[in-house]
Amino acid sequence: MKLTKILTLFLLLGSLVSFGQEPKRSEGAEAIVNAINKNTKGISFITSDTGINSELNEIGTTFFKNKYIILSNKKRRHADVTVNPITNTPNNNLYCVDVKEDGNLSFPLLFSQALDSENDEGSIGFSSDQRTIFYTQENPNNKQLFTLHKATLNEKDAKKWTNITNLNVVPEQYSAETPSVSPDGKKIYIASNIPGGFGGFDIYEATIAEDGTVGKLVNLGPNVNTADDEKYPYMSSDNKYLYFSSKGHLNLGGYDVFRSAYVDNSFLTAMNLGTDLNSRRDDVAFVMTSPSKGYISTDKKQSGNFDILKFEIKKQENLHFNYTIVEEVTKTALPNAIVVVTDEFGTKLTETQSDNNGKIKLTLEPLTFYNVEVMKDGYETKKTNIATGDTDKNIALTQKKAVVTDDAIVIENIYFDFNKSSVKKESELSLNKIVEVLTNNPNMSITINAHTDSKGSETYNQTLSESRAKAAYQYLLKKGIPAKQLTYKGFGESELLEKCEKCSAKQDQTNRRVEFKIVK
Repeated sequence: MKLTKILTLFLLLGSLVSFGQEPKRSEGAEAIVNAINKNTKGISFITSDTGINSELNEIGTTFFKNKYIILSNKKRRHADVTVNPITNTPNNNLYCVDVKEDGNLSFPLLFSQALDSENDEGSIGFSSDQRTIFYTQENPNNKQLFTLHKATLNEKDAKKWTNITNLNVVPEQYSAETPSVSPDGKKIYIASNIPGGFGGFDIYEATIAEDGTVGKLVNLGPNVNTADDEKYPYMSSDNKYLYFSSKGHLNLGGYDVFRSAYVDNSFLTAMNLGTDLNSRRDDVAFVMTSPSKGYISTDKKQSGNFDILKFEIKKQENLHFNYTIVEEVTKTALPNAIVVVTDEFGTKLTETQSDNNGKIKLTLEPLTFYNVEVMKDGYETKKTNIATGDTDKNIALTQKKAVVTDDAIVIENIYFDFNKSSVKKESELSLNKIVEVLTNNPNMSITINAHTDSKGSETYNQTLSESRAKAAYQYLLKKGIPAKQLTYKGFGESELLEKCEKCSAKQDQTNRRVEFKIVK
């Protein structure tokens, strides 16, 4: 009986595996897709064929003198076909291709006979002057490992690439793969499985000296590397973003391409580039040729052979996201909060103010983290980070305590509706500070003094100030403060702090105030 159940289970599993190339996503996978779609809202990658792909392997690397250098195991002229005895597949050779105006690629030609070997060739990178190449090659002693080499360009030499040197950047029993060089030529990025990382292949960086020697490998840390494999690093031309492929992070399956901002010598949390570009298969070798175009190599057919695709980035203009500034305990909306937004690199992008409902509307770029500073009188300044996926959320502020001096309880200004004496919701929070002080000091008594600006008649302002002082008084009574601790008075416009003929809005606001004076 048990054997029958086991066989039935295996048959069921087998039918699930064989049913189509795209297995049904679990609820967890759907949540991942939804999270990725939030972070990439407003951006799309349009991919198309490059006219160079065959039934075998084509995978991109980098550019050399306006030529795109690719890896391929397709038999082409001047290239010998050798076979990896472990995988029984043809080895990759390096080819150079021309890039046409439409981004398509021309017929591949062998890149260098001097660098070609009987073994598998891997990815490459060039110094900023393109006179030094860093390339990987299969270790002849272990067909599953790659070693990092460098060579120097010499146009006068028949072989062109000379002074070939094994850099020995990792111990012999480990692999150095998918190198790339930073735009300024000062750093090299390498994927390696050396011990001490986060698991599998991690991405490391090392300095490149003027003589081309490579320094000690430094792990890029947990915001880039995971317990799974990370490979194919590529630094943007402005040195602000690292693109790389990973089997970890928020992942659709296989290798996905991610982006991590490089800020103050460290990397921020990596963000998946989205479901337009990434699939449930392997997507690698991301490289940009302009701010809106580039290439990616993908194994969407799950055949083990990659195709090179070109992509174009489309962005939605004026993409807005809404946030609400609230008090952290009651969640009461807070108007007139000052909000300053800077990007990951500290550049100020906007300064705005929350409306009467505590709302702010921000224009944000996809795939980006922002630094937000929120300031409001009577509240602790709040510094937080948001990303484009964190939409329609509250930003909560913490109230400061009232300040008790020898003759007053000092809080932020109390606000009323225009021409009315009803206390606004946000000012109820402020009055609660007075409640706290008087509750803790039952022998203390205060007078509530209300003042107006100089707009309108003296009689009207006197009446308005009295009704506003009374409204604050009644609120404190409602909160349980005994009447013996309270008196109130309206002063109208008789005690202006700002004496001006044509007062500004700020001066008027200074004159409109409620003061809490200590009587005893």
